[in-house]
Amino acid sequence: MDNIAALTICSLNYLAKALVLFESYVKYHPDHTFYVVLVDKKAELQLELPEGLRVVWVEDLNIPNFYQAAFAFDVIELNTNVKPAAMAKLLDQHSCVVYLDPDIEIFARLDPVFTALKKAPIVVTPHCNTPILDGCKPDDLEFMRFGTFNLGFIGVSRTDEARAFLSWWSDRCLHFGFYEPQSGLAVDQKWVNLAPSYFPNLQVLHDVGLNVAFWNLHERHLSLIAGEWVINEQFPLYFIHFSSFDTANPARIAKKQDRYPPGSRPDFISLAEGYAQKLMSFSIQAYEGSLYSFDYFEDGRYICPALRRLYSALKESRFGDVRNPFLTNGSVRRFAEANGLMIKDDAASVRHTFKDLHAHGWQYKVILRSLRLALRLLGPDRYFNLMRFMGYISSLRNQGEIFKDERNASGQ
Repeated sequence: MDNIAALTICSLNYLAKALVLFESYVKYHPDHTFYVVLVDKKAELQLELPEGLRVVWVEDLNIPNFYQAAFAFDVIELNTNVKPAAMAKLLDQHSCVVYLDPDIEIFARLDPVFTALKKAPIVVTPHCNTPILDGCKPDDLEFMRFGTFNLGFIGVSRTDEARAFLSWWSDRCLHFGFYEPQSGLAVDQKWVNLAPSYFPNLQVLHDVGLNVAFWNLHERHLSLIAGEWVINEQFPLYFIHFSSFDTANPARIAKKQDRYPPGSRPDFISLAEGYAQKLMSFSIQAYEGSLYSFDYFEDGRYICPALRRLYSALKESRFGDVRNPFLTNGSVRRFAEANGLMIKDDAASVRHTFKDLHAHGWQYKVILRSLRLALRLLGPDRYFNLMRFMGYISSLRNQGEIFKDERNASGQ
């Protein structure tokens, strides 16, 4: 198999990670073509890129109704949801395409992947190969929420089945690629749970050296033998996915896990510390902490997450003829202003997690007491059905009916 392409996708603030991935990939695959799709508004880059790295701006992927998608999805959602379209575009030029998340480092040539792609149209890896339900995160319950397979890696070969898969996957991502676990949605990733049923020649790669990450460390231990990193003392390490990585504290392993206390996995930490050093060496001052350009209207006013979701709810019924929702004088902006959806100081919103509950103790207590009161007033049956409805309505995409038509709100 020749004419192979590798691909990663990121916004400008993740470019240093993409460069670490690029350097490690071409070390073992000098004969492959490596692409990075940049998910930001197209602009002149303020740095000299390494030789051999090919840059494609997301606006040049020719995705239908792209600006509508860029407005509907946040930065993580859009980065993941353009993945199938980018892979399909490269598959027109290459015999196979391998996608890798930017926060990955390669440690050996990916021979098991390319061997599999000689026969299989699509290859993926599961989060882990063995069950785990120990009360720590992540476990089987988390995988039920976020998907069986980790789509930080996927490979496709130039076959009819792979093209059909990418077309199906892209359609689902660009219409329903939201991060809404309460709605059963998890960006691009969870859709692929369905793929083995629809595309029967898809192959699941169970090689423990592929896609090593915090979600499968319970079954994988690293060691250095004769100068080579191996898993469980016998299987070659191919790549580590440093997802949710804390550059300032590599011993933490990952921000989104609580199974291993800091410092408890020295086998992983030794490689994590090396990765952190490489990230710092590739640090790009011009882009560290840079603002995501699709977070703003054309005049620089901030687009809050609530506006994105409500736009998605009303896109077909009210904004179907709006090709560019980012316009300062457009109907989407007028709707936002009429309904109190503009942030006064244009400060970027902070997405809280359950770990933040301790910082909002009194508010949390008020909510719990209010729920207890509602239970007493409504009774158990009506309270149960109210909670079911709250689960549904918690998605802002299901709240479009609470807003008046912006033409009426503006007095037109």
